[in-house]
Amino acid sequence: MTSLKQFVEQYDNALKSKIEKENKADFASFNSCFPLITDCDFEKQLQEAYTNEIFKLFQDELRGIIYCNLTITGSHGAVCSILVSDIVRGKECAYRKQVVYNVYMNEEEFDIKCSYQLFEFKGIICRHICKVLIERNVKDILSRYILPRWRRDIKRMHTYVINCYDDPQTNEEKLRYNKLCSHFTKAAELGAESNEKYMFLMEYVDEAIKKSMDNPICKEKFTPMLSEATNVPHQKFLSPLKVQSKGRPPSKRKKSKVEEIITRNKKKVFLCSIIFITSLEFFFYHFINIHAIIGRRHKQR
Repeated sequence: MTSLKQFVEQYDNALKSKIEKENKADFASFNSCFPLITDCDFEKQLQEAYTNEIFKLFQDELRGIIYCNLTITGSHGAVCSILVSDIVRGKECAYRKQVVYNVYMNEEEFDIKCSYQLFEFKGIICRHICKVLIERNVKDILSRYILPRWRRDIKRMHTYVINCYDDPQTNEEKLRYNKLCSHFTKAAELGAESNEKYMFLMEYVDEAIKKSMDNPICKEKFTPMLSEATNVPHQKFLSPLKVQSKGRPPSKRKKSKVEEIITRNKKKVFLCSIIFITSLEFFFYHFINIHAIIGRRHKQR
């Protein structure tokens, strides 16, 4: 059974390992990339946008294009209907079968959908859409098909939260973020008091944001730093103090009927054994006394 102290230590180690892996993955995405496997312009676009792990999944879809063939079935105005046949592997790669998927493309709004629905489920465009894009000579993909959660240049909000493994000297950005949040919280409380204060603060905040965005120093590309968690001394966790818990004590907890019967039988056996032992002691005591009295009488005679 794992004690509370062991659980806290194991959870602490797991959290530290997760943070280190995230920092290493971010560092790798910003300083390395997978090589291109095609000459498509949109592959180069996604290479610069996606993280390494997501771009690797997208390249797996690009490799599957060699098994795809398309046929244009018709068009209704700007909407074009296309059938894309694909060879799908069966279970354990024992056999392959051909499956046909429907791809609908609106060339005016550049809205494209596939019945395979990989983008709807995983946020990555599938090989069937890639096949259509290549045939249509599409060079760039709209930003709505590049989800923010897969982008390497998106700063995620949870990374601003300070944890116990951060080195204060290498995490000044988190300290600045927390100080700004505390100041903006006070400003929000003041601005909510009246409409005049609200308009006054909103005007100055918008102006400050605009000036910060126009400043070239504020546009520097963010490059995350590896965590110095390994250099942080290990924290020693002590056992919790024993305190009286609330509720019914363990000795007075409610028992089931089966437990009550078992306990009652054990008590009966225990009482019977005590009575039996007491009876034997009483018998031997009187037997010895009687034997002693008879012995005295024989001596007197």
